[in-house]
Amino acid sequence: MLAPQIPAELSRGQNCLQDQDPSALKSLFPFYEFFKAKNGELTASQNGLALHSNYNPSAEAARAAKAAEEEDKDIFVFAGLGLGYLARELAKSSAAKDKAFVVLEPDAPRFFAALASVDLSELFRIPKLFFAVGADVEQAALLVQCAGGFEKAKVFLQKASIENSKEWFAAFFKRAEEQKNAAQVNVNTLERFGRLWLKNGARNLQCLRRLGGVGAFFGAADFSQENNSDQGQEPRALPAVLLAAGPSLQDILPRLRQVQERAVTIAVDTALRACLRAGVEPDFIVLTDPQYWASRHLAGLSSPRSILIAESAAYPSVFRFDCKRIVLMSSLFPLGKYFESRLGKKGALASGGSVATSAWDFARAIGSKEIYCSGLDLGYPNKQTHIKGSAFEEAVHNASSRLNPSETQSARLLFSAKNSLVKNFEGEPIITDERMKLFAWWFEKSVAAAGERTFVFSKKGLAIKGVGYCSIDDFLKKPKALEEKEKFFLRALQNSAVYDKEKFDELLAELKDGLEKIAGLSKKGRALCDDILCGDRRAAARIGELDAIDKEIMQSEAKNVAALVFPTSRQLEEIFARSKFPQEPLLNAAAKSRAIYTELLKSIEDFLKIC
Repeated sequence: MLAPQIPAELSRGQNCLQDQDPSALKSLFPFYEFFKAKNGELTASQNGLALHSNYNPSAEAARAAKAAEEEDKDIFVFAGLGLGYLARELAKSSAAKDKAFVVLEPDAPRFFAALASVDLSELFRIPKLFFAVGADVEQAALLVQCAGGFEKAKVFLQKASIENSKEWFAAFFKRAEEQKNAAQVNVNTLERFGRLWLKNGARNLQCLRRLGGVGAFFGAADFSQENNSDQGQEPRALPAVLLAAGPSLQDILPRLRQVQERAVTIAVDTALRACLRAGVEPDFIVLTDPQYWASRHLAGLSSPRSILIAESAAYPSVFRFDCKRIVLMSSLFPLGKYFESRLGKKGALASGGSVATSAWDFARAIGSKEIYCSGLDLGYPNKQTHIKGSAFEEAVHNASSRLNPSETQSARLLFSAKNSLVKNFEGEPIITDERMKLFAWWFEKSVAAAGERTFVFSKKGLAIKGVGYCSIDDFLKKPKALEEKEKFFLRALQNSAVYDKEKFDELLAELKDGLEKIAGLSKKGRALCDDILCGDRRAAARIGELDAIDKEIMQSEAKNVAALVFPTSRQLEEIFARSKFPQEPLLNAAAKSRAIYTELLKSIEDFLKIC
């Protein structure tokens, strides 16, 4: 519970709960005008705005609760409690024990006013009851996310509370929208690329076994614990410089070699071509996208002094890139997670929907206390979409034609219906889009949570709260750190996450066996559904067997691998909508179960064909 201590005076308010004395409550909570409704129940208003019905608060709340019960939501979020009538009525419903209740009240005295005014004992019987009272916006948003997420939440608005804390609730609802968008992006990505991830991961299994993990570098840039007093030097951490492919990267390319002498340089895959043209091979290259087009960012290039950080589900040609070394980050997908859970982690990097977010998190993980970003524009400064010579820009030029020139393709990005104007670090307007605003929210959230300081070299990009500005001239005043960088790489060589071949092969055989068992159970379940749909009365009497089959599937350790390409809830609904299922309840359930077993079989067959 995120709430301050209840004031001692509240004990007097509890007496008011018994006698329902509006004047006594008014003396405790002067921000409300307390009075009796027509039915005799206590209610209140604030600046003329009624908290509840003036006639029958309980009946009004009961009607709203009945309507809410019919919605398919797992979480009830109360944006302001009022005097608590609605929360109390919802707590009485039969579905309440399975729901999470989250009460948000930024102004703590208003929460105490509810406790003193109405009997809320029913609410406090809810098993999953959470309070964010007097909490900040980030704490409240995190609480809802931990309860299950905004996409599963029904939000009830208490107008008087919102009117009293306009700025707080405006910021909270902005966070809610951002988190809902992020969740939807994850669902959309899974629907679009699930099968690709599984196929790539299956083809790259031997890379997963023999390549070390990025975790070997974690903490290696932090020398703060070393004693350098003999040399008269202050112990310090190596700074890191993130090189993204935004237009402002162009500004530091002429001085990139000097930057590299003073920091660990980490380039995203789309920025590599521009770095090489400037004559600099970055210390690290990060590639996380499993699509074929992402692999083209490295095509025809070579960077023998760079270390490539990749996802084990990357397109297979990525692992043939000419570089110093390839290391893996911990997989974001069930196939890689299956092996890592048994054989050891490669090293987790955060994913915020962009390779730049993983690159920033790597800079944080290695122990850099200062992270500098170039090309992280998250918008289109000067109406440019990417740095000249980037992989993206070259692809656009290669695909251009007389009827579809590169200028037209760039204009589509600049004038998309989802684009909007935002402020850059100088307070000037630049164009951005919804996707980049989502990335900006990720950086804002992550920078606020981290102890490391983050800066940009250019003021042209979208302003990110908590991120500072540092000119390239000021950065280059830092001393060279060539010896420290050499020590950094030597430290990392002492660690490894290469898997033992025999253990890996045993686990792979175990996985295949588990998937084959799930396939057998799916075939058995589908056959039983077919019998029921054909009108076999004996089969209908065995409907309980489907529950046993489902339970056995859910207990399998291999289920999560198959689940990678299993349809999302939205896709299943679309499959059901396209199908002409019988209306009779038993036959309808059998038809839907059959569709689910069929999809599960497809995903398993996809994997077993490759392995």
